[in-house]
Amino acid sequence: MVMAPKLLLSVDIGSTYTKGGLFALEGEELRLVGREVVPTTVDHLGRGFTQVREAVLSRHANGGHNTNSPFSGTKVTCPALSIPVYWSSSARGGLKIAAVGLTPDLTLSVARMAATSAGGKVVRAYSYELAPEDLEDLRAVEPDIILFTGGTDGGNSRVVLHNAARLAELVSPAIILYAGNRKVRDQVVDILRGREVATAANVMPEVGTIDIEPARDIIRHVFLDSIVDGKGLSSVVAEAGREPLPTPLAVFELVRTIAERVPGWGDFAVIDMGGATTDFYSHTKSFHGGDAIILRGLLEPTLKRTVEGDLGLRVSAEALFRSEASFLEGRLREAGTDLALLKGYVEEVSRRTEYLPGDDRGRRFDRLLAAACVRAAALRHAGIFQRVFTPQGGFLVQRGKDLRQVSRLVGSGGYLAGETSPDILLEACAPGADDPDTRHLVPEAPACYADVEYLIPLLGNLAADFPGAAARAAVAGLKPLGPHTN
Repeated sequence: MVMAPKLLLSVDIGSTYTKGGLFALEGEELRLVGREVVPTTVDHLGRGFTQVREAVLSRHANGGHNTNSPFSGTKVTCPALSIPVYWSSSARGGLKIAAVGLTPDLTLSVARMAATSAGGKVVRAYSYELAPEDLEDLRAVEPDIILFTGGTDGGNSRVVLHNAARLAELVSPAIILYAGNRKVRDQVVDILRGREVATAANVMPEVGTIDIEPARDIIRHVFLDSIVDGKGLSSVVAEAGREPLPTPLAVFELVRTIAERVPGWGDFAVIDMGGATTDFYSHTKSFHGGDAIILRGLLEPTLKRTVEGDLGLRVSAEALFRSEASFLEGRLREAGTDLALLKGYVEEVSRRTEYLPGDDRGRRFDRLLAAACVRAAALRHAGIFQRVFTPQGGFLVQRGKDLRQVSRLVGSGGYLAGETSPDILLEACAPGADDPDTRHLVPEAPACYADVEYLIPLLGNLAADFPGAAARAAVAGLKPLGPHTN
């Protein structure tokens, strides 16, 4: 007797759209049965979750299947109430984290790693001593968590205690997570008495030693214990019967799982571009060494995520227009188009975040904005070579991560999932510096793929329980893109 496949429902609540996918687990493989998308209900996130859940189950859980999917061919029947639900959320800006560290190249850099790898978005970063204007800035950005680091264990304490005293003056509901110099932890907690404070092991107990996992765990717990209620997701917890993952964390762990489980996928990157942010994930060795190459700063991890809150096609379109103004203006000038027309379009889509263009001009503007997002995200994620000359000769100094070995580049998110050519993704390979002595270490000649069904976040929700199946399904669902056409 042939056993019916087990069905799994995965839902992701994004800033613009809420996606749901029904998967059939057959032995060691996952197949997509069907998927649905609805606009995110920003006033109450639970309504959009319920809408997409009901749409997926009513259309696909009782004998229906998606004939257009690369995973089609499985017809299933299963009572909807017996189907387990996995879910994630990045709506309303996700988990906002402000990082406070001692030096930009050391503890602050590690604090960023801990925040972004846990699924958070670093909205501000401060090094050295906090000033009064920094407190005003912190109030304005309204972070969910202040990740407070600084000093190795037994190292610098003066700046740490100064910053603790500053943070004690801050009027903010943000949770303060202290993960700095262990020798002054009790003093820091005492100075911050009356505030909501959590502590974790020092993210950098010794120079060059990184220990971010304890801080990552605390950040995840804060998301579950505090952020869920604050973002109207408690009703979804009750309906789904399980707590959510931050969407970036789900994708982060799926990228790790793909690299571990799928042969040939050890050096790749994923660009997940949405309405509010553009996330860049890379899995590749960070530093390759060689004669006359010196690494400055920390050795970055093989798996890295950066998130750019000013790079998005809808919610963050106006911020994108400002931050990438030079690039956008240059491309418009080449096309003979007035910048004012793009400005008007950006203002319109920022108000109507669900808007999809119906004419060629709107589609060209979206394409230009997408190119700006990809290019900027890659340049910010990648490290650089700088040529330095001394009396002993010239040598290269590397700062940050080397992406030149990335051989595969995947586009995900609503816009990139629909791409049919590699042109937009290949913006990630564009040189970013005019200085002949500076070189961005971006991918050189990657093969490009589109996550055509936008399955990566949905499979990310399943990766913890079904790692091999989720990784293989994610790669199987990618569409290779043709040769560069520009």
